[in-house]
Amino acid sequence: MSAIVTRPGNVTPQWMSEALASSGYLENGAVVNRLSYQIIGTGKMGDNARYRLEYTGGQGNAPASVIIKFPAEDETARAMAGAQGAYYNEVMFYRHLADRTSMRTPTIYANEVSDDRLAFVTVMEDMAPAEPGSQLIGESLEHVRVAMGEAAKLAAAFYGDESVGAHDFVMSQVRDDGGAFGQALLQQYWPGFLQRFGHGINGECEAFGAFYVDHHTRFATRFDGPRTLAHGDFRSENILFDGDRACTVDWQTTSEGSALTDLAYFMGGSVELEDRRMWERQLVDDYSGLLAGQGIELDSEACWQQYREQAMHGLMITILGASFTAAAERSDAMFLTMIQRHLQHCVDLGAKEFLE
Repeated sequence: MSAIVTRPGNVTPQWMSEALASSGYLENGAVVNRLSYQIIGTGKMGDNARYRLEYTGGQGNAPASVIIKFPAEDETARAMAGAQGAYYNEVMFYRHLADRTSMRTPTIYANEVSDDRLAFVTVMEDMAPAEPGSQLIGESLEHVRVAMGEAAKLAAAFYGDESVGAHDFVMSQVRDDGGAFGQALLQQYWPGFLQRFGHGINGECEAFGAFYVDHHTRFATRFDGPRTLAHGDFRSENILFDGDRACTVDWQTTSEGSALTDLAYFMGGSVELEDRRMWERQLVDDYSGLLAGQGIELDSEACWQQYREQAMHGLMITILGASFTAAAERSDAMFLTMIQRHLQHCVDLGAKEFLE
């Protein structure tokens, strides 16, 4: 297809026509003759826009609208995301792994990344009227069950597949440095994180956070059961809900790990504290049943113990995510809500035992 376009205003009808034709969605000489767009979402690592498309020569199976993901306009955020491999990771997931799971992901019409991994463009299915959740509002039990079903599909599809960690776009503590670099970053940024968010963290949770920061490598390397592919940032704002269906997006942080990683992260960060306390044990039992229905035998007690341990998954991504993001009212409120929930989740479940 044509050169990678990195800004919404630079997408032309000709470029869009070539993108759709290259993936087989434009036939018999049809072309996009007009388009319009609007910026959507509140992403920090990239920008998203919805495009309305008009055609000459017949629309056929071509979409009436698409979502296009671009690198962040902010130079610092773009450089950091590129250096972390976020853009490359997502492009590669859609190319190589998305078709291997029945978990709902968007249809991809075009998907390119530059050689230096600092620029990319992904043209994907517009899932409207499906809408993402909000980290500031705890999810309903209905949405939790829908998300849990999607998480089980992903976990089952790659369970025990040792090839997952061999992909360079899937984070693997086994393949990499055992979490040493992550722990160094946590120790570096934790004091500043507390200066920014400590006013909203109670003493018990702050103490656990400090202990975790100094023992992250233990968490990163301790799990020795069968591994699977985890989304890594499976939270309500990365899931588009539409009744009893959902579509998962933002595949920039894929990793190999426990089959309970995504469920524990979702429950810890996207559900109000009292609801999570009331629902989680039954939901984990039900999740064991969902896995069994897809051929994965992991009994309720084994699921519960992995769920307790994986409650810690949300800590590094929240602490470093906030530390690498400029202060802003909405994002600060989100990060504070998430760290409060994730730390309390760890304290409630006695996760410290897995670090000792």
